[in-house]
Amino acid sequence: MQLFADILLSVTLPIIALVAVGYFSQKRLQLDVPSLNRLLVYVIMPAFLVHFLSSATQPISEIWPTVYFTAIQFAALMLLGWLVAKIFRLPPEYAPVFAMATVYANVGNYGIPLVKLAFPPPFILHQSVITSMMTMLIVSVGAWMLAPATGERGVLGRLKVAFETPVVPAVIVGLVLRALELRLPPLGGLPLELTGSTFPPLGLLAPGAQLADTGKGELARLPMSLVLILKLLLAPALTWGLAILLAMPEDLTELYVVAAATPVGVLLALFCAEYGRQPRFVSGSVLLSTLLSPLVVTGWILLMRLV
Repeated sequence: MQLFADILLSVTLPIIALVAVGYFSQKRLQLDVPSLNRLLVYVIMPAFLVHFLSSATQPISEIWPTVYFTAIQFAALMLLGWLVAKIFRLPPEYAPVFAMATVYANVGNYGIPLVKLAFPPPFILHQSVITSMMTMLIVSVGAWMLAPATGERGVLGRLKVAFETPVVPAVIVGLVLRALELRLPPLGGLPLELTGSTFPPLGLLAPGAQLADTGKGELARLPMSLVLILKLLLAPALTWGLAILLAMPEDLTELYVVAAATPVGVLLALFCAEYGRQPRFVSGSVLLSTLLSPLVVTGWILLMRLV
């Protein structure tokens, strides 16, 4: 019980405290949340990814288990969410939403600060890779599933959104620099480091502000209960099973499971709002999964450290 309280007080509640600051700041200051999100996606997150991927001390070969595991995990969790929506005979528009809500955890804004608090520094590299891959998959596969396949939003039109932000180029540049063991000169490296260092706090303030703008969302009891069970319980459980099946190292298994237990990502709410895919329901799932996350994420960390 003492360990649970220690993790809750030192890891998960500080994260929620920053989300709460963003929420109440938005209520009072009425910030331009879309501009804040664009700043994060187009400037701060790419700077963070380039800096941490390129400055990591581990050999580049160490990230490949995380790369292929994240790809397999993405496919398995997406299928799980889709099947649950079909099994419970929810309206057809819920199937892609459930698929993406199950797989798309808040591994960036929430997960990176969580890893900085709960894991040794070398794990930031693996979490950065998870964040990079999840972002690329949500802006490619996710957009393809959620966007209507008509007019200019055909297959190619829907997939090109993956290259409309600098996230993909940032990942490529960071990994190439690390593979070649190149270090940026201070003129370029220091601005990247200083800009990227603002990502953990701003990445938590922004979801709080976003939640204040979207409100509590549509709280239909059955779909909401299902999506919360999927995201907070079944997704990390299936991730754990996959890690055991694929014989992943124990320390990485703990990271993968805890990352999968983080709340539904805010970026999914932005996509669903753009494409008209149950936006109020998704914003409600983001809010409730974030509110429940201190207890749930703390429980998963404790469980992984006791087994």
